[in-house]
Amino acid sequence: MLMRALIIAVLGFLAIGLPAPQRQFAELTLASLFVLTLIPAWLKHHVRKMGTYHHEVSHGLISMLTGGQFHKFYVHEEDGGVSITSGGKTKLVVSAGYIGTVLFGAVYLAKSAQSDSMIIVLYAMALLYALSVIKAGDLHTASVGIAIGAFVGLATHLAPGTIFTRLVLNLIGVVLVFEGLRSLWHLHIAAATTTGTGSDAEAMSRISGSHPMHWAFLYSAVAALILFVLFRVVMNLQ
Repeated sequence: MLMRALIIAVLGFLAIGLPAPQRQFAELTLASLFVLTLIPAWLKHHVRKMGTYHHEVSHGLISMLTGGQFHKFYVHEEDGGVSITSGGKTKLVVSAGYIGTVLFGAVYLAKSAQSDSMIIVLYAMALLYALSVIKAGDLHTASVGIAIGAFVGLATHLAPGTIFTRLVLNLIGVVLVFEGLRSLWHLHIAAATTTGTGSDAEAMSRISGSHPMHWAFLYSAVAALILFVLFRVVMNLQ
């Protein structure tokens, strides 16, 4: 809570002196953070499932894109999830979860900052959610995907290019980036203090022989690079 308040204060201070496009993006991000501070704890639990959903779908997507198979995935009702794949480039598939969550979040944030070509991208995202539900291993997992897809699809269809749609995209992006970074933080703690967690870093450790902490740092570095590119995109808006 203190960290979120600090981020809101910093963004608010920076927004004052920014050019109009960047200031609007900062204001949207402030609004998203403010909304997330208002929602009750039980709803926050369900909102966090967006991060898990994208984490597991990222494993499956990379498996298919590298010649493997995406069998099914689960988003657990309490916390966490699992993706069942076979074949493909194993190291890329295992690494895709943490990186994919932050990447999806960065795409949403980038599209919330600019309306050009936004509609095509968003309909593609809504279609991706619809297709991913086919791989859902149970009703709960499918319901999470349907909820996210409906949220994106309806906002895009009913209010294309409006500030409301951009706020929806920004909100999803903030959630995914936050959840991706939060998961990476917990991954660092687990890699340094605990074994047998079943984390992606431990899976990569078994494959490569490197310590899990090595992979935790590597995933974090890639996530930082993604956010740096996002920053450059936003700062170059005209």
